[in-house]
Amino acid sequence: MDAGTDMGGAPDDGSLVARCAAGDRAAFELLVDRHGAALFRFASRRCGAADDAEDAFQDGLLAAWRGASTYRGEAAVRTWLFQVVLHACRRRSRRRAGEPASHAGIEEAEQLASGDADAEAQVAAGQTAATLERALAALPEESREVLLLRDVEGLSGEEAAGVLGLSLAAMKSRLHRGRLELKERVEALLGRVPGEGKS
Repeated sequence: MDAGTDMGGAPDDGSLVARCAAGDRAAFELLVDRHGAALFRFASRRCGAADDAEDAFQDGLLAAWRGASTYRGEAAVRTWLFQVVLHACRRRSRRRAGEPASHAGIEEAEQLASGDADAEAQVAAGQTAATLERALAALPEESREVLLLRDVEGLSGEEAAGVLGLSLAAMKSRLHRGRLELKERVEALLGRVPGEGKS
């Protein structure tokens, strides 16, 4: 296998970024093909409002294209791309006052239930996506970001910590707090008291 290619012989992400830095638009299009869906999904859930999400996603892609020459390989390309889009989302949030008008649905709702049997049962019982959508949207931004990166997009602990600029321990602590808060908000929205229904 040549350096710069994956097992299937396709160029790896690092070599694509190097080609982007040299002005290769086809390489950038391939990177977007590989990671764009996850990045847009993340922007949609992080920003809430559809227009803001689209703008943040486009701003992030433009920043990645322009900043390809600054990529040093200290983190995986995917981690770097999430960082760029997250910064674009945060800039967009600072410009917008008030709560977002709408939020994207959460297909991976069950993954956000933190493994607690009661929470999983409540999630599966009904109103899953709408309830979690409302609960997630109500979380503080830092909690929402870590939950989206780890539990929805499936980034590793190290990747999520890198995107957020945190140590692994700090990311784990934030994730734990976020999962607990999400569980409490879901229970409140469902009108249940934690532990209710146990025999």
